[in-house]
Amino acid sequence: MAEFGYASEHVEEALLRMGSVVNARGLSLPEGAGRAEDLQARWQAVAAAAAVNPELDPDSAEQLKAVFSFIEAVIISCGAPDSFDVYEVCFEALTKIGFVLRGTSAKEQLLRLLEDVHEVYDVLLSCVETYEWVQPGATGLLRLWMLQVLFAIFGHSLTGLSLMELTDNDVSGAVSLISFILRCEQAPFEMQSMAGNCLVQLTTADSVFLSKVDASSEDWQNQQIAKLTGMLNRHVNGLIKGIIQFDIVEAFGRCICQHQMSHSRTDIIVKYFLTMIHNSLLYCSENQKKLRQHLATQSTIVQDIMIPYVHNILPALYDNPACGPGIIEWQNLKAVLQTFVVVTFNINVFRPNLRDCDMIPKVCEVPGILAHISMLELLIKLLINVDFSNGPYCEMLSQTLQGAFERMSPEQQARLQRRLTSEQSARLPFARSSVKAVELLGFALQPAAEEEPEVAAARMARKKHNWRKAKNKAKRRKRLFAMQPSKGEDAEEQGGAGDDEGQDGEDDSDDDDMPPLIPASTTEELGETNAAGIPEKAICQLSGAMMHDPVSTPDGFLFERAALEDWTNTHGSNPLTGAPLDMNEVADRQDIQSYIQDYQMQMLAAAQVTPEAFDAPSSPQGDAEAAAPAVPAPPPPPPANSLLGDLPSLGKAPDSPSSKKKNKIRIESRSVVDCPDDMRCAVDGKVMVNPVKSPYGHSFEKKTLERCMQNCGSVCPITQKPLRLEDCHPDSEMKKRIVKFLKGQA
Repeated sequence: MAEFGYASEHVEEALLRMGSVVNARGLSLPEGAGRAEDLQARWQAVAAAAAVNPELDPDSAEQLKAVFSFIEAVIISCGAPDSFDVYEVCFEALTKIGFVLRGTSAKEQLLRLLEDVHEVYDVLLSCVETYEWVQPGATGLLRLWMLQVLFAIFGHSLTGLSLMELTDNDVSGAVSLISFILRCEQAPFEMQSMAGNCLVQLTTADSVFLSKVDASSEDWQNQQIAKLTGMLNRHVNGLIKGIIQFDIVEAFGRCICQHQMSHSRTDIIVKYFLTMIHNSLLYCSENQKKLRQHLATQSTIVQDIMIPYVHNILPALYDNPACGPGIIEWQNLKAVLQTFVVVTFNINVFRPNLRDCDMIPKVCEVPGILAHISMLELLIKLLINVDFSNGPYCEMLSQTLQGAFERMSPEQQARLQRRLTSEQSARLPFARSSVKAVELLGFALQPAAEEEPEVAAARMARKKHNWRKAKNKAKRRKRLFAMQPSKGEDAEEQGGAGDDEGQDGEDDSDDDDMPPLIPASTTEELGETNAAGIPEKAICQLSGAMMHDPVSTPDGFLFERAALEDWTNTHGSNPLTGAPLDMNEVADRQDIQSYIQDYQMQMLAAAQVTPEAFDAPSSPQGDAEAAAPAVPAPPPPPPANSLLGDLPSLGKAPDSPSSKKKNKIRIESRSVVDCPDDMRCAVDGKVMVNPVKSPYGHSFEKKTLERCMQNCGSVCPITQKPLRLEDCHPDSEMKKRIVKFLKGQA
């Protein structure tokens, strides 16, 4: 565990400050809590004993208990909304004590204290973001110390699931805490790294948990899948709202700048950032459009973060004679390319920098990279998304990729073509609007030569067999819909890199696909599933990939919004019929989006509840309503009396009923994420801090509108009509309404 440099004298200073704050506040503590004046002597006795033996003797343990009893009494006795300074100094003292004392008995005492004050802890975590919105800086470093004290106890075992427990399954609250830690300069890097990894975990199904399992019903699996599907729907919507509201992109940017002198640190943070963006953009969510618009206002992250990150890892690949899937730099490069493909498909303002810089040509120089099918697939999709035909490296890249394709065996060529055509619905999307780019790379985009039925059947059977026999298939199962894993899962796979390599010596055999999907109940509304297990109505009729933000044309065709926007901006027509078409004529298909989201969440829920169903041969289409294979129900988890009690345990602690009567916390506020829609910016849905109103009647956050105009010119981001910033006037009445709402006085 990281020590963060705390020593005994730092604890003495914190206890001294706490005593001063308590005396200045004139807090009335319960009888038996002790005196602030005695804390220094008690701590000195504890520190002297711990220097000899980390496991405290009985007398020293009693002295520590007295110190903790005083701090607990202060926390419980203080309940006013203007007492954040008291809570801050209390949790600072607890944090430093937790790091200085390494013995198990001291950690157990600290954990029991946190369990005793869990009601105060929960309320504070839920309200600090609102108070910060109303009065920036009002809560000081309280959140840092409240999370750091947990780090002092549990170290790196804190996870996204732990944060969900701390915030009572409030994913927006968890995102808020992560944002604070990432942007806080006083936060140790170990905590910032943990926060980044927790955020990646929040973008997966692993951070959503079912509290109870009713094994008495024969249909318990389907009931669990249905329950978890609903929870995942709410989780994903709240996650994306939180990413927007709490400026996660800006928080990562600040963290990266803070550690820019250390390549190893920035590599870690950038990897978390890119994985978070990658996974969030792959969800079908009601907030997907807002997320794209929010990211579009952050366009400088491409040249400031993404491209430099790739240049940092390339030298290690050039100089490594064993360059290949087994080394961490290769795996990181693949993850970055996957993120680039997703981002450039969804957000066109990111494309020019990637198209015009020399990053992609340099990636093509990595030894052996063009011999790997998945890498070649990603490069082709990226080049099409950025429309490389209009860039400075068009001719060189065309020749390089065509040469790589021609050097492949016929079997490898066919596999690459399948991945880019018939199997595209299960893979990362790419645009079709760049007609010239598509033509230049047409050698890989032609449908593979039709196989004999027996050959195709044998290939599919081999693919399913390989999946069932593959190592790490549990980790692969978590990569449904091309999601990227978190740090822990990635490390486990890296340890076995190459275990599943094909006979041709490359890592990208057909096993690399998603597992065969089990039928979902929503497929009735979405139509028949294709060979990849994706419902037909969930697939964009232009890109061939599963939609995340579907729209329909007046003549009934379904498209992914980003793909159709690209096409109409270039061609001004329906890509299937050639009829004139403007984006103002298309309709949002929230019904289709809801069905796709349900389908996506059902698959993720089933992978958690009944993973065995993914390892078995696919069921016939007619068995769509069949239940998953029966497996024994997992034992129900023990009921938890507190959120902190659900965290990793240090060992069974003796029951010690508290004799202290806890004051009711008198902090009244509402969460920022609960604000009505009219209090949110029309661009990205973020609650406005400095609202301005346009002549067309739309309300915007001033900073967001400024960024939109920098990227897209002087036009209204909603109506596309001419608009200058000077034409928009501050909306003081809206600002008052928002403040009143958040203070609970509306």
